[in-house]
Amino acid sequence: MISRIVTTALLLLSCFPVETSYTAPGPWAVTTAQVGTAYRLHYPADLGAGGFRHPVVTWGNGTNTTPEDFPGISNQLASWGFVVIAATSGSTGSGTEMLAGVRLLVDADADPASVFHGKLDLTRVGAIGSSQGAMGAINAANHSGGLIRAVVAVSLPAPWAAATIGEMHVEELTCPVFFASGGRDLLLSPYRAVQTYYDSVPGPAAMAILKDGSHTMIKGAGSGPLGYVTAWLMYTLQDNPEARTAFVGSPPELDTNTAWERSAQKNLQ
Repeated sequence: MISRIVTTALLLLSCFPVETSYTAPGPWAVTTAQVGTAYRLHYPADLGAGGFRHPVVTWGNGTNTTPEDFPGISNQLASWGFVVIAATSGSTGSGTEMLAGVRLLVDADADPASVFHGKLDLTRVGAIGSSQGAMGAINAANHSGGLIRAVVAVSLPAPWAAATIGEMHVEELTCPVFFASGGRDLLLSPYRAVQTYYDSVPGPAAMAILKDGSHTMIKGAGSGPLGYVTAWLMYTLQDNPEARTAFVGSPPELDTNTAWERSAQKNLQ
């Protein structure tokens, strides 16, 4: 009986190779550091190996949470070659702290005394957050003057909830954005709200609902959405052709994955 369950699980995984690949850790060993009390860094230990210049991702926490609540996503992205800077604030909805984190790394890349000197690809910067932090990712992108080139909004609050936090203009996004929410998140980030946000984006976008996902589905290990969130950033910021097939194709892998529903894509290259 146990062997049958294992075999079935392996067959399901083999049907969705992109999700499987990017749920697993990447090839880079990961290290961490603090920037005062304001930021936590997760990045490849062997920075710049082989001449690689690392894309940057800025992370935004949900309300009253810290980067320590989201170790899965930060370590995962760093293991795939990204330098992740996570604001320690539990109030990141304005995007101010997230954008300031990116600018710290812009300065570090130019500083001969920094471990990041000459090792970052500042033409490939992304923003990702959960709940209030998803609002922050959108706001940071909109106020970045084109510096932020891709966004992931996980469990983005519905308009009524977002209005209690501050302003957000999804319709002003010009960079690619992936909206991911949970099927059990019926109050704060329900499907209809996500669909409204997706419809309002004029440019490249994708959306999907993890059937068994909750509002806090990316906390902790974050394994539910981890694969496709990582794949989105690998596709949009590292031009990875395998990751691209999760969102582009006939059909995209995400459209066929039975753990997800209501997936949609538009204007993707």
